[in-house]
Amino acid sequence: MSEEFDFTKKIEDMSEEDLHKRIKAGYGYDIPHKIVPIPYLGTEELVVYRYPEMIALCPATGYPDTYELIIEMTPDDKIPELKSLKFYLMDYMKLPISHEHLADKLHKELNDVLEPLTLKVSLHTSVRGGIYTDIYKE
Repeated sequence: MSEEFDFTKKIEDMSEEDLHKRIKAGYGYDIPHKIVPIPYLGTEELVVYRYPEMIALCPATGYPDTYELIIEMTPDDKIPELKSLKFYLMDYMKLPISHEHLADKLHKELNDVLEPLTLKVSLHTSVRGGIYTDIYKE
C-alpha cells in the first residue's frame, strides 16, 4: 500500500488536492486481514482491548506514527477473535493515514463487524513535534 505513494514531497509542497487524495485513499483502503467475529454468550459487561504497538504511516511524510490503541466495547452477541484482531491491526503498519482518520476508520470497521451495544476507540499518539494528540471516537 505505502509503495503507491510518493513521499519525496514535503507537505508544504503538496497541493491541498494531492493531500486530499492521499488521505481519502488511506481512509478508504480495504484492510487485507479481516476481524473474525466469534459468538459472545456472556451478560452485559465492558470489555477493553489495549494495543500499545499500533503503527500507521504519516500521510504526508511516510514516516511511522506510533500509538496506544484502546478499544472499549459492550458486546451484544459477537467479540473479536484476538489473533484476527492483531493481524488486522498490524495491516495498518503500511497504511498512510492521519490520526483522526485512523480512529474514525477503526471505529467504523469494528462497529460494522462486531455490532456492539457500545463502542469507544481511544487513540493516543506518541509525541510528534512536541505535541501529544489523543482521539476519542464513540
